[in-house]
Amino acid sequence: MPRKPEWPVYQPENLPSAWKKIAEITDVRFKDTVRDWQLYFDGAMLIIYYWNDGISPFSGEPYRYVEQYEFPIGAAAWFVENLSRFFNAGDPSKPQTSEGFHHYGHCGDEELGISRLINSIGRDIPGYSLDNCSRCDHPDMDLCQSFEMSDDFLFDQGMLELFKDIAKRHAAGNL
Repeated sequence: MPRKPEWPVYQPENLPSAWKKIAEITDVRFKDTVRDWQLYFDGAMLIIYYWNDGISPFSGEPYRYVEQYEFPIGAAAWFVENLSRFFNAGDPSKPQTSEGFHHYGHCGDEELGISRLINSIGRDIPGYSLDNCSRCDHPDMDLCQSFEMSDDFLFDQGMLELFKDIAKRHAAGNL
């Protein structure tokens, strides 16, 4: 499937006016790292967005860090429906332990994937990724977009429940 045209990475003070904020969730990754994710809907796409301004510990210069992922709005329901493929007998408290678990499918005209991660977010933390294989990562255009979630963030901090809520609201026409 060919890649979709790349979107620009939007700056937080200049987000498109068509983006409607539909949710936010905080990911406490480690005791010293928090990500406040903003979720937007532009009428067709679910945009997962995070930004942080800071000072580089190396140069002392200010920097801006932005993460932006674009998925068809149906990706929330697609993720929820397909996540159970990774569990023993559908029990989320008993995840499969073998490496190499992936599932790919289509949502609208885009190819999505779910991957079981053994070492997510740069540390030995298991998790999952929701991948959009039809869209290039920002800024590395060789990779596809991959929104990584630790097991803790997905199951205990509420990301799975948020995906379920977005899918339910979308199906009811309430986004």
